[in-house]
Amino acid sequence: MKRRLVEGLVGLLVGGALLGWVLRDFSWGELLQVRARWSWVVLGGLAMMGAHLLRAWRWVLMLRGSGQAAPLAPAFWGLMAGYLANTALPRVGEVLRCTLLWRWARVPVAVSLGSVVAERLIDLLLLGLLSLTVVAVEGLGWIDALGLRPYLPWIGGALLGGLFLVGIALYGLRRYAHRLVSQLMQGLLGVLRARPYLLTAALSLLIWAGYWAAIYGVMEAFSPKESVFLAWSAWVLLVGSGVAMALPVPGGIGTFHVIGLGLLLTLGWEKESALLTVLAAHALQTLLVIGLGAVGLLYGAFRPFPSTARTTAP
Repeated sequence: MKRRLVEGLVGLLVGGALLGWVLRDFSWGELLQVRARWSWVVLGGLAMMGAHLLRAWRWVLMLRGSGQAAPLAPAFWGLMAGYLANTALPRVGEVLRCTLLWRWARVPVAVSLGSVVAERLIDLLLLGLLSLTVVAVEGLGWIDALGLRPYLPWIGGALLGGLFLVGIALYGLRRYAHRLVSQLMQGLLGVLRARPYLLTAALSLLIWAGYWAAIYGVMEAFSPKESVFLAWSAWVLLVGSGVAMALPVPGGIGTFHVIGLGLLLTLGWEKESALLTVLAAHALQTLLVIGLGAVGLLYGAFRPFPSTARTTAP
């Protein structure tokens, strides 16, 4: 826990420094002149809430494939409480939501944690596919804007090496598994039995569609739409936000703003409009996580604990 605390503080300092660098020339007086269309903000918030709900539904299907029956409500509120924890300490939220699901539905922590790992792998794969669509349209210009081109060989090598190590680990764990590791593998491989398969795949796509719709709603509310193609800008920012949130910085503070600003500038946005849009998108996401996460904690405070776990046939 001390290590996580140190990592969180370091990440917060780095993110705060990046955010300060991004905002160094921002004219705060313009905020008083902003005429936002708040109906679009509300629609964006509803789209993001829907994406979170679909993610919880997909998690339930994956757990069912692992032989565990988890109701949707505990899965959703545990997910949001975990997101709330991640705004302070990165990656702690994954453990917290699995712990809460054990308290609320008696799903073994190791099984649910294995399913979370599988969930992250699916999201990483989809993020890679989304990135390819941006590269296909924009070329490598957006990568140059972020200063990532020199690191592409290293990133590719790290991904290949990581997949190789994961393969070796899976083989070794399956051969020399004890109870805890066996449960972890049970949750990890539950995605392969998450029936119906078509529904699981559709949910995975709709989750990202919901995030895209949320960003688009913010852009409709705050952006000068006559000068940019909002739908594509939202798509590009979606990819950038996925990269930013994958970095070990609490809540994507700073990293989201640096990456998002760089991408929108590459698309031809004016700096003030781009920065205002990125600030609004991050604020909407953060406020939703804080609000829904707090409700999730209250939900757990008044929910009676079951005595035994409920299992299903995988």
